[in-house]
Formats: sequence, structure tokens, C-alpha cells
Amino acid sequence: MKSPKVILALVLVQVLFSTLPVVVKVALRDLSSPALALLRVTGAAILFLILQRVIVRERIRSWRDYGLLALYSLFGVIANQLLYITALTLTTATAAQTLVAAGPAMTLLVAILLKKETATRAKWLGIALAGTGALMLVGVGVHEGSVAGNLLALSNVASYSIYLVISRGLLKRYHALTVITWVFAFGVVGMIPWGLMPAIRETGGMSATTWAAMAYIIVGPTVAAYYLNLWASRKVEASLVSTFVYVQPVMTALLAVPLLHERISPMMIPAVALIFAGVSVAIRAGRTRRSATPSPEDQEVVEP
Repeated sequence: MKSPKVILALVLVQVLFSTLPVVVKVALRDLSSPALALLRVTGAAILFLILQRVIVRERIRSWRDYGLLALYSLFGVIANQLLYITALTLTTATAAQTLVAAGPAMTLLVAILLKKETATRAKWLGIALAGTGALMLVGVGVHEGSVAGNLLALSNVASYSIYLVISRGLLKRYHALTVITWVFAFGVVGMIPWGLMPAIRETGGMSATTWAAMAYIIVGPTVAAYYLNLWASRKVEASLVSTFVYVQPVMTALLAVPLLHERISPMMIPAVALIFAGVSVAIRAGRTRRSATPSPEDQEVVEP
């Protein structure tokens, strides 16, 4: 039996991640995607820095590692945030979060292509099922008018998957909270050219609702969710943590339909089923690996 505290933490993580696209949609009423991304990353970087100094107090040991962290922030924060938030300006919260759920299979594909994983039939089957579902979901956008948004959301998943695979070496040498902190810190620097001027122009006109939404985005689905995920992943196997990814699109849909008046197209159902099936096969195949590749839900770093 798993500890009730661990299961509760994992459920809370999924609730926080599931609410993210819905709350982002609210904040986008007053903010552009570059401004929102910069505010989110900056606020989270400050809080992560405080947590890291209090809990870990670990220093980066070489200039080379600083360079690697800057590189990783390009995929894990800068591209990740800009692609995801921009996608939400063009597609539904439910579709975006469903594509995020394909992350474990996408990460496995990237690991195989970069020769960090050995390919097996089971792994290719999982990748093929999830990939087919993702492409079907993009195709649904032809009828829903959100092809570009779905493609951006899928690109976001690919960017984050690349980050997860290439950052594995550094995560073996440093505490994950240290890596998160510096990836976000470099992310702020990289995000400034895109978001500084829009943020300056737009923050003055933000409503109280938007300020509350931004505070929730930073504290809830960013800092709290990743920290709880880190804590839980140290106490249970990664495959169990990954399994909880299935909950996210369902929770998002339950919120998006009444709050954002989104419509769940019947054409999404087979796409979602294929993504879930593919991720399930990929997770099961991963259980036999000697060194598991982290997924967006296995790790505590930047999410959608």
C-alpha cells in the first residue's frame, strides 16, 4: 500500500496541472502570451530561488554546468512556455492538456532518437499509438479551427521532452531543485527580449481577476505542483507518478466546459483513447528499463 500522503500529493499535483490551462485562458484576457510567460517564469524563479536556498543550499560547481543550464532553459522554459501559452490563445484548454498527456511517449521517442534508450517493439508500439492519437487531435482542429494551436501545443511537448532527455546527466549530479532554480533563472533572461515590453505595456491594465490568476499560476501549477511532484517521485516508482497523467485532460475538460464554455468534440474521443493507450504501453515498457527516462510527470521541472 502506498502512503495516503503520497497519493494525496499526486492527486493534488494533477489538480494543479489540470487547472493551469483554464486559469491561463483567464489571464490571457488582459495579457499577451509573451507577457504572461515572462511574469510566470519570473515569479516562479524567485520562489524557487528561495526554496533552493532554504532547503538545498547547493552551488553549481563549474562554468560548464552553468552553460548547460542555460542551454536546457532554452528547451525547458523559454520554448516550452512561449509555445504552450501561445497555443492556448489558439486552441482549447482541453485539447492542449490532452496533448501534454502524450509527453511520456514523446520523451521516450526523443530518448530513442538521441540513442539514450534502446528501442523495443513495445516502446515503438506505445509511441505509435500516442503519436497517432496526437495527430488525430491536431486533425480535429481542422473542424474546430485550432490546427495551429494544436501544433504549437504538440511542439511544446516535443521541446519539453528534449529538455527532459538532455538534462538527465546534470540531474544525476545536482539536486533537482537546484536544476529547476537555475533553469528558471536563465529562462527569465531568455524571456526578457520577448516579454519585457509587452509586460510593461499590459500590466498597468490588468484587472484584479488577472492578478489573482497570475498569482495562482505561479504559486499553484508551477512552484507547488513541481515541488510536490518532486517529493512524491522520491517515495514511489516513476511509473506510478506517470500513470497519474491520465487524470489531467479529464479534470481540465470538467473545468473548461462550464467555465470557458468549451465544447468537447466527439472526434476527440478516439484521439484521447489512442494517446492514453500509447502512454500506458510506453510506461509499461519503461518499467523494464534499467534507467528510466523521466517524463513530464516523472520530474519536477518545467511543465507546460
